[in-house]
Amino acid sequence: MGIFEAGPPGGALRVTLEGTVVTVTPSQTVRIGRAPDNDLVTNAPTVSRQHAVLRWGGGWEFENVGSAPTFLNGQQVTRVIVDRPLGLTIGSREGPAVHVEPPVPAAAPPAPPTAAQQAGGYQPPPGAAGYPPPPAAGWGPVPPSAPVTPDDGLTGDDMATALRILFPIQSWLHDAGWRQGLRGLVIVYALLPLIFLALLSSSNDLSAPGWAYSLYVAPLWAMGFWWLIRPGRIGKQEIQAGAGIAVWTLAWMQIVTININDSLHPSGSIGFLPALVIGVNEEITKALPVLLAGLLLLKYRSVKLGVRMSMFLGTIAGLTFGVYEQAFYTSNDIIGINQAQSANQAVNAALAFAERIFVDGFEHAVWAGIAGFFIGMALNYPRRRIQLIALGVGTAALLHALNDFFAGSSIWLVILVQAASLLLFLGYTMSAASIEQRVRETPLFRGDSLILPAYQDPAGPPS
Repeated sequence: MGIFEAGPPGGALRVTLEGTVVTVTPSQTVRIGRAPDNDLVTNAPTVSRQHAVLRWGGGWEFENVGSAPTFLNGQQVTRVIVDRPLGLTIGSREGPAVHVEPPVPAAAPPAPPTAAQQAGGYQPPPGAAGYPPPPAAGWGPVPPSAPVTPDDGLTGDDMATALRILFPIQSWLHDAGWRQGLRGLVIVYALLPLIFLALLSSSNDLSAPGWAYSLYVAPLWAMGFWWLIRPGRIGKQEIQAGAGIAVWTLAWMQIVTININDSLHPSGSIGFLPALVIGVNEEITKALPVLLAGLLLLKYRSVKLGVRMSMFLGTIAGLTFGVYEQAFYTSNDIIGINQAQSANQAVNAALAFAERIFVDGFEHAVWAGIAGFFIGMALNYPRRRIQLIALGVGTAALLHALNDFFAGSSIWLVILVQAASLLLFLGYTMSAASIEQRVRETPLFRGDSLILPAYQDPAGPPS
């Protein structure tokens, strides 16, 4: 039987919720909600613990008794008379759905004909009281078919009603679901490329597309890193630390990093030693603000950043560095596309532009995340603080240097370096807790720092 076929007879009510069906009589009450003592229970978080009641009061009635809403045909309702099959959604317009089937009144048997009707040749319906049963099937005259009334189409009011049902724009605009961040994010990321075309098409600044698309991609990588690292709750303190790290990274790049890199004058392929110096320079640029943020929080707030949080903040510094670098280098790629003398040159320049936009910031974030892991360990286990910091920054710098060194010779070697970088980064996201547990149990890492005692954890070293 379908949900909205003939309902139960005899005044009983049939109620369906998430595959569970109950049939109740007028002497009973149906309670619906998340609490386990309800008659119909759902685990949907949008539904109230005691959400609704179905009761008999001369007729069946649905009443919303919880704080969460109930909707009928997209409109919020509080009390509904159940005089027909209904499909109600509880908690939100998306459900779960409650299907209610009222009883079907039993048809009264036809009354026996009066004496006058019999004398006047009255023909009763087959099976009427006082007359013999109808003849067997296949006997007797065939009744004429009922005339078919042609469909004269929908009226204007019918069409308007159908369109309101099928396109409930007003209901959508007032739906609380818009407050969920994911839907807003989908709208932003669907419209931004078109907005870029509208706003930047007349710009003469070749770095503008680099800034636009780098800032477009970076938040997506940040969400991916948050999902992988699972740093814990992002509160006001963490947001302030992340903002400070981003500002420091940009300022340090302008004052220090670019000047050191320019002094090496790399052109085309670069030797390993200059590449290593550049790697150390850039990884210190990203690691230093994460370390300072952790030390300042430890000294002035008595708050110790967790290893995973330090790793996540490292990726924020890396994305910030990558956004700036992408905006700087993409102008060269755009010129390369415009000045290409062959299709192959144009393709290579276009691919280089795409690599800068989608991968450059990601690469910097991965290396900075590796360094951030070691910084987090150093903040929590100060006995080997300097060694841990040097090991983390040095590992990231070496991977960075190998990447730059091989870029001028073989893309496959670059891919190999990136694979090694990802192995380390993803490995730390998976086993940060177990590594920290082993460090905590090893006397080698326990004790106070002899070099930075001013930033000692007020609660003492981990036991």
